[in-house]
Amino acid sequence: MKNLRPQLHFIFLSFTLLAVDITFSTFYVLISGNTSSIVQTILMSIAFLGIINVSGGLWLFRDIGKREMGDALAQETLSRNIQMLPVKNAVWVFCLTLAYVLTSLSMGNFLLDDATAEERLMPVIYFSVVWFSLLYAFQFSLYAYFIGIASSIHTRNWFHREYKLEIPSVKHRLVIRLLMGMFAIILIPSSLILTDVWYFEEIRKLQGLTTKQAILLDILSMLVAAIVSVVFICRSITLPLQNIRDAMEKTSSGNETVAAVVLTDDEIGVVASSFNKMMDKINERKFIVETFGRYVPETVAATIIKSKGEYKPQYRQATILYTDIVGFTSLCEKLQPDDIASLLNEYFSLLTAIINKHGGIINQFQGDAMLITYNVPARDKNHADDALRTAIEIQKLLSTQLFKSTYKMPTRIGINTGKVFAGTIGGKDRLNYTVHGDAVNIAARLENLNKEYDTSILISKATKLLISNSLKEQLQLIPMGKLQVRGKVNNIRVYSVPIDTV
Repeated sequence: MKNLRPQLHFIFLSFTLLAVDITFSTFYVLISGNTSSIVQTILMSIAFLGIINVSGGLWLFRDIGKREMGDALAQETLSRNIQMLPVKNAVWVFCLTLAYVLTSLSMGNFLLDDATAEERLMPVIYFSVVWFSLLYAFQFSLYAYFIGIASSIHTRNWFHREYKLEIPSVKHRLVIRLLMGMFAIILIPSSLILTDVWYFEEIRKLQGLTTKQAILLDILSMLVAAIVSVVFICRSITLPLQNIRDAMEKTSSGNETVAAVVLTDDEIGVVASSFNKMMDKINERKFIVETFGRYVPETVAATIIKSKGEYKPQYRQATILYTDIVGFTSLCEKLQPDDIASLLNEYFSLLTAIINKHGGIINQFQGDAMLITYNVPARDKNHADDALRTAIEIQKLLSTQLFKSTYKMPTRIGINTGKVFAGTIGGKDRLNYTVHGDAVNIAARLENLNKEYDTSILISKATKLLISNSLKEQLQLIPMGKLQVRGKVNNIRVYSVPIDTV
């Protein structure tokens, strides 16, 4: 049934009206024993509730069927046809069933062959014919309404699966459907029982039924009505709720692109639509954070978005890693701009993976250089260790890596620890996240000092003091003495990190 085309699904459900009517007729024959007009009754039922009903239903379904077969149909027209299908089907079936019952009763069906009515009973007979016809038509129109809802749910699901079409929900009330169910299950059968007891005893005798038999027939009919109505009502509620639940479970499992199909025009459909809007907002926010995070540290991006554009400045001890490619200016003179961009992208991609692995935050790309911070903006209690491990892993990778299968791109690294200011600076309409402070400048100077001392990693004493003892034992740091750093009055004690000893 799930993969059945909407038109076939609608036809299948429409035939349940025929099955219900034949069931009622069967109950009458079994209880009354009157079989004289059973063949004629069944043939009329097949003609009206089978052939004519399905033909009329397909006419109502014609636009949906055309779109189902691939014909062009405006989304608005398709949505309107699906939304109005339950009401249109109910009105159509009411008119058809009223004509069917009036025709059947006027032909003497459900009456004994030798039944003769006294003149005084004629007004009651006319009234009973109209009464039974209206109740029967109303009962079947309620079934048709539920059939339209079930078909609408299936059709929405099918079009979403096959064409990715989303039929919006309109503001109908779930309580209306429940009230209709109450009419079908309780009020209409109760009305039949009450009228049989109080008014139609003599009419039932013409049908070959005692009052008790008539009440039994009404009760059996009520059970059938209840079963059919409950099945349709439950499915019209449980299927959309299960659809929302499935979407939520997929979301909780990490699938953030899932959407709940809007299957009904009621509060459940509104919930499904609201769930989809919520997921769109979440995905939009995630996209903004991820995109923003490509230009500023992701933790900063998330904080700025959460605080609606504001970022509280930080003043904190941090470890700064500064790295710059050796001889990149000379290499650029030999390459085209596209080749330079391609080389840098490959280089930065490899280094970024290492930096992220050790908790570093890339603060800035400066041409072929990078400024990486540890413990700001994200806290990292082992920031000195993590910076040093990053530097060592980068140098080990670059010692063997060939970019574009041709070029080696060695780099120099300077690492320093100290207090820095981290925050957004700039004008009213243009801001930039950055870190400032003496510690940043010293890291950049140490990177440059690698040229003079033929080293690849230089760290300051401030960083060495924070390195864990276990890492110091592995590194075998080499003291380089007190070195003059440009821009500093006092000399800085510096240490080289030989990567071949790690």
